[in-house]
Amino acid sequence: MPIALLTGPANAGKAEVVIDALRRHMAHGEQPLLIVPTRADTEHYTRELAGEGTALGVRVERFDGLIAEAVRRAQTGGVVLGGLARECVLAAIASGSAVVDADGGARADQPPPAAAGLVHALAVALAELRVRRVSAARLARALEDWAAEDGAASAVSELGRFYREYERTLERLRRVDGEQRAVRALDALRQAPRLWGGTPVLFYGFDDLTPLQIDAIETLGRVVDARVTVSLTYEPGRVAFAGRAATFAALYPLAAEHRELGARADYYAAQARRPLSHLERSLFEPNAARMDPAGAVRLLEGGGERAELELVAREITGLLSDGMAPEEIAVAVRAPGATAELLEEVFSAAGIPYALQLRRRFADTALGGALNGLLRCTPHAADGTDTSAGELSDLMAWLRAPGFLERPELADALELTARRSGAASAAQARALWEQRNWPLETIDQLADAQARGPVALIDRVERELGWIFSAPRRGSASVLGAEELDDARALASRHLAGAI
Repeated sequence: MPIALLTGPANAGKAEVVIDALRRHMAHGEQPLLIVPTRADTEHYTRELAGEGTALGVRVERFDGLIAEAVRRAQTGGVVLGGLARECVLAAIASGSAVVDADGGARADQPPPAAAGLVHALAVALAELRVRRVSAARLARALEDWAAEDGAASAVSELGRFYREYERTLERLRRVDGEQRAVRALDALRQAPRLWGGTPVLFYGFDDLTPLQIDAIETLGRVVDARVTVSLTYEPGRVAFAGRAATFAALYPLAAEHRELGARADYYAAQARRPLSHLERSLFEPNAARMDPAGAVRLLEGGGERAELELVAREITGLLSDGMAPEEIAVAVRAPGATAELLEEVFSAAGIPYALQLRRRFADTALGGALNGLLRCTPHAADGTDTSAGELSDLMAWLRAPGFLERPELADALELTARRSGAASAAQARALWEQRNWPLETIDQLADAQARGPVALIDRVERELGWIFSAPRRGSASVLGAEELDDARALASRHLAGAI
């Protein structure tokens, strides 16, 4: 089956062509996969397809979802070493302090002193080597030949040593990294194309494609014989797309069909069409002519942050009065976290309906704050000696997790007693609690799990996370509020189990 390559500038109608291709696959009784770059894209296109009754036969996934499907169909697998665990392993190898537990947990005798920049560079280099199917032995031979010619023995031998030790460590851990898992699945599909089953795959919305993504496109379209459609925002000769020229050059020879879409000015509102189309067509171009913005691009200046937001609110009110749908209006701010409260205040006062997209740190949620407090209260020494640096506030953060105590006033009584008696540490506050109430055995259980290794600790922490989240909702079917949704998203997006 041919690979169809679809290119064109921004707003050229590529999404419409991709959706039409999805409909054709559906009309032939196929169940295509639509691959998009972000989680927000999966939600958006799932809703859009559901609105037109197409979603029942289409799966919208990110690239990781495509690889997971390839792994399932190719019947390859292996426990994946997560990103955090890989950094820890590489840091330990770089510092020369790597140790491997018998049960597969990775440790270091001491905190690895390797610089974060070095660890990141190693991770990027090793990931690329994996994707290009370069083994440690092959790399070592190439580096030896290069060193013999250029005399760079010390520098290149270190890279070879890192890679060799990394491979050995993964074998001892009985783990595979993400790239190794993906490459194994793609290679298995190349050897047995029937395993894929002919499911069509469509790529849309990617700013650029990685070598692994191009590898997957080639495997599915050229070897497995599945229908693959790839949409790429690209136009030859444009400065704005110069960085994607290499990706286009890699895809073009693979494609049996190449469709170029031209620029479309009618994407923009009639009153703003000429200036915005000109801006899109001339962006970054040298010696581009200037054009009168005609009100399509305006600068609003206020005497301060509130004044500027009030001007924005006035503009939005005017747009809403003219009949524009609220969901068609976007407000971009430089630092959402710092501006969120003021924006909510100004927009609420102006009667503007809004949905604030704000990312919060896990530690800033009620769930994350409770878990962090609990972990700080946990003894770190293998013999159970309390060497934690936990403070009274850490223990209180855990005890005050919503729903943790049926009688929240017990936490207030503990804090009052601790402050009056001068108990500043978590251990001292715990002793006061256990004099009047029940033992806080969870702290000891976490310490025991920590002594058994990272895998046991992560498993115990995940169970505790689930317990803390569900505690205030047991036996009810309550609707989650805004803050509770933050906790739910944090719980759903955690990847602790994949970190080792």
